[in-house]
Amino acid sequence: MKSKFFKTYFVAIAVAVFVFVFDMLTKYLLIGSLIPNVGDSASFIEGFINFVHVQNFGASWGIFGGQTWLLIIISIVITAVLLWFYISKLKNSKSEKNGIDILLSVTIGFVVGGCLGNLYDRLVFGYVRDFINFQFMDFPVFNIADSAITIGVVLFIIYFIIGFVKEAKAEKAKKEALKMEVGQTSQVAQEEKEVENSKDEKAGENNDKNDKNNDKSSKN
Repeated sequence: MKSKFFKTYFVAIAVAVFVFVFDMLTKYLLIGSLIPNVGDSASFIEGFINFVHVQNFGASWGIFGGQTWLLIIISIVITAVLLWFYISKLKNSKSEKNGIDILLSVTIGFVVGGCLGNLYDRLVFGYVRDFINFQFMDFPVFNIADSAITIGVVLFIIYFIIGFVKEAKAEKAKKEALKMEVGQTSQVAQEEKEVENSKDEKAGENNDKNDKNNDKSSKN
């Protein structure tokens, strides 16, 4: 059980660290060197994606603009709740080799890593550094942390769907097992009843024979 905890915790920590480091690295290399000033841009895939230096004072995708401290508190609360949910869920898991635990670990890693990446920016700069822009559509500029959070949310949905399906199958199997057990019990009871009836019939036949023998004896 301890080895299971170590492996799943390690997966969550590794994914979170990777997301955070990758987010910081891309911001440092691209925003720090390639597009250092707000509004600077650089082509990446012509007509599809380019890099644009944007200072986002809101949340992911630009919502809640200007609410920096509120977003810092929300980020900390969300991260704490997710970690509590993850640890409690993992402790209640009964399987030592459960793929759904790994999925949850990866999910938590993406979301927590993304939250920490944007939280770092808000604490240090007072805003989030965004740079990825879709040229082919009207979409807010975002960063690696935003992408990781989005992936984590999608994985969360998949995790809960898988969990729901597994619980439904387990409940169905439980009902079928109970039904089979009731059927077997009924069958045993029926067989016992048939044995009792057979004994009664034999006893009745023996009584009839005894009566006939008694009648013959009395006539003689």
